[in-house]
Amino acid sequence: MKRKNILLIAVVLALIIVCIFGSMSYYNHSKTDGSTLESREKILDKSGAGFKNQKWTIATEQELDGYIISGAYSTDGKATIAIFEPVGNGKYGFMASENRSSDNIFITNAILDGIPYDLIWFPNAQTEYAEIVYTIDGQSQDAVRYDTADLKLICRNAPAKEYTIHVTYYDSEGNEHSNFEPSGT
Repeated sequence: MKRKNILLIAVVLALIIVCIFGSMSYYNHSKTDGSTLESREKILDKSGAGFKNQKWTIATEQELDGYIISGAYSTDGKATIAIFEPVGNGKYGFMASENRSSDNIFITNAILDGIPYDLIWFPNAQTEYAEIVYTIDGQSQDAVRYDTADLKLICRNAPAKEYTIHVTYYDSEGNEHSNFEPSGT
């Protein structure tokens, strides 16, 4: 009889421990403190990132001066570049986003801690590399080349207060995908 009671108590304790760890795991997975990619996706879902009632999937991320820059797709074919700012203890809050059709090259600006950056991403194309050419005061600068095989975001310090930027992406066949936008302030 004592063995049955001890066994029963052990089973009940084991179930309680499993329930506690399961609920803790669920809580940690479902929290939206921005500390994980999954929690940043949930933040985007809740923010709507400009498109309400959409589910977002982050395809790429890059850390930039303590901020996290995310490139994400929505369930309706939209894409966003979202910025998450550090709020302490490894947590991040939603700061801003730029949204477009996922068929377009993104070229946008962000100012992080007073420093201007160009954020560039081509979300809907498998490309090998990108070339960026700035024009400052009417003078074309040398092209800068970036590997984009993994759909990487390109984050660069803005070269001047006023400038234009021309971005050309190249796929493995050498086909060009181009975008030209005035930038700067």
